[in-house]
Amino acid sequence: MRSISVDEDPTRLNLAMVFDAPADGGLDRIAEQLRGLLERHEALRTTYRLTTPPTQQVAAEGELVVEVIESAEDPLETAERTARRLRSLVFDLESQLPLRVAVVTSDGVPRHLVWVVTHAAMDVAACELLHTEWAALSAGRPLPPPAALEPIDVVDLEQTSSVKRLGESAVRYWESQLRRVPQAMFTPSARSTPAKSDWLHAGLNIRSRTAPAHLETIAERTGASASAVALAALTVLVGHRTGHRTVVTTSLSGNRVLRKLRDFFGSLAQDALLPVELAELSGFDDAVRQVRSAGLPAYRHSWFDPTAIWQVINGVSAQRGISFARDLVFNDMSTLATAVGSPDQSARSRLPAVWIPGHQSAPVEDPEFGGSITWLPAEDIPCRFFACLYRLEEEFELTLWVDPQILPRDEAEKFGRAMLRLLRAAAEADLPLKDLTSLTTLPPVARGDGWYFSDNSWVELDAVRDLLDDILGGVPQLVTAVPDEDLGHRLVCHLAAPADPEKVHERALAALPGQVTAIAPHTYLVHDAPPDGDGVADPDAWAARPVLAESTGRPQGRDDA
Repeated sequence: MRSISVDEDPTRLNLAMVFDAPADGGLDRIAEQLRGLLERHEALRTTYRLTTPPTQQVAAEGELVVEVIESAEDPLETAERTARRLRSLVFDLESQLPLRVAVVTSDGVPRHLVWVVTHAAMDVAACELLHTEWAALSAGRPLPPPAALEPIDVVDLEQTSSVKRLGESAVRYWESQLRRVPQAMFTPSARSTPAKSDWLHAGLNIRSRTAPAHLETIAERTGASASAVALAALTVLVGHRTGHRTVVTTSLSGNRVLRKLRDFFGSLAQDALLPVELAELSGFDDAVRQVRSAGLPAYRHSWFDPTAIWQVINGVSAQRGISFARDLVFNDMSTLATAVGSPDQSARSRLPAVWIPGHQSAPVEDPEFGGSITWLPAEDIPCRFFACLYRLEEEFELTLWVDPQILPRDEAEKFGRAMLRLLRAAAEADLPLKDLTSLTTLPPVARGDGWYFSDNSWVELDAVRDLLDDILGGVPQLVTAVPDEDLGHRLVCHLAAPADPEKVHERALAALPGQVTAIAPHTYLVHDAPPDGDGVADPDAWAARPVLAESTGRPQGRDDA
C-alpha cells in the first residue's frame, strides 16, 4: 500500500492479465464466473482509505461494469492492447473496486477475458491463484473451499504478538545489513551518463530446455534449490560486471510460508534483503551455498511494517551518508505455478508486462550457449536491473529488464549468454570464479582515475564535488579521497570559513536521493580562507591553509554490528 500511495506513477503497480474465455456459455457464463469470484474473494471488493494507518472496507454488494469489445482482427492482439490501456489508468482506491474487466469477442463469441487489478489487492501469487480458479471454472470444475484468511483477517494477524515480533526482528535484520551493503550495485558515471528521463526498459527473455538439468545437477551437489543456483549465477555475473565485493539483491518474497496463508488471495509480497559476500569465495559452488545461507535470514525477515523499514533505510542511509538505491531486484515466480496447481506454465508474455498464459511458441536454441535470447517490448519499471525467474522445470525461463545505461543491448545479450554458459560449465564440475572471464566477453565496468572504493561503494569523486558545488552555489570547496583502513577511502571536504559543516552535511544528505556515484563526505575541514586562484582545485594548496575546525559527518570507521 505504501508504494502505491507514494509512487509518482501508481499505474506501474497495476497488474494486467488476459485469460481465455470459456469454450461455451457466452457472456452469461462469464458474468456468472465473475460473480462467483467476487463473492469468493474479499480482496476483489475492497476499497481503501489512505489514512494513517490505511483502512479497508469490504463491499457486501455492488456492481462491476464489464466492457465488451468486438474485435475485427486477431482477438488476442485486441485483448493485449485493451489490457495495456486499462492498466494505464489510475485506480481511485477509495471509491473504485480494485479491478477492471473487459471481454473481447470475435463474431459475437467471447474469446478472451482481460483482468487489470491494483497491486494493493493482489500480488503475483494471487494472480496465479486467480488464473487457476478461472481455468477450473471455465472447464466446469468446482472450486475447493476458499482460503481460511481474508485480507482483513491478515490485519488482525499482524496485531498478534508473534507477528509483531517478526516485524521487530526484521527491523533489526535490515538495520544490520544496510550498514554494510553498497549504496548502489550499478554506477553509471554521473558526468558521462545523461540524466534519466524515464524508466522504460526492454526485457531480455532467456530460455533454455537444457538448463534445468544443469540446475538440478548443481543443486544436488550443493544442497541448494534450483532457484538459489539461478540467483547465484546472476549474483556472480553482477559482481563480475560491477566489481563489487558484496552483491545485494532485493528479492521479492510472497510471505506465504504459514500454512494458513498458502492459498491466501490478496497482497502480501514484500522485499527480502539478500547480501552475498563474494570476496573470499573460490568456486561457483561456494557462491551457491552463500546464496542459500544468506537467503534463509533474508526471507525470514521479509514480513514487516513498510513504514518501519523505510524509517530504517532512511536512518541508516543518513548515518552512512548514502542513498540506498534498491537497483538489483529478483522475483522468483517459478514456484507459484507448482504451489497453486497452475494448468499451464507457458505464456505468450508475463508480468510485469501483460500476462497471457499459454499461446507460447517453442524457442529456437543456439547450441553455442544452449538457449535462446529474445528482446521484449519496453515496460515502465523503476529499477536498474529487474530479473524475473519464471520457469525451472522442463524449461528455464528468465527475463532481465535492464536499464541500457548500465547494460547496453549487446552487453545485456552477453550477460544472458554467459549465464547459460556458466550453468552448463558448473554442471560439469565446480567452476573456479577466476575462470568466469573465459565464459563471456562481457567486460567489467571500466573505472579510471577519480573512482574510489569507499564504505563498500564505488564513488566517483567528480560526482561528489559536483554535488557540493550545487548545494554551495559555487562557494570554494574541494573534496578529496584519502586511504582509510576501515572504509577503503575516506572523503574529506575542504571548506573555507565561515562555512558551517553541519549545515553543509545536512544539505548534502538531502541532495543524495537519485545519486548512485556520490556519497556525502565523511569529514569536513574548515580552513581560514580558500587558496588563491587555481589553488582551489589543488589538495596541497588547501592542506597548506590553517584548519579552524574539523567535523565528521558520521562516526569514524564503519559499524558492521
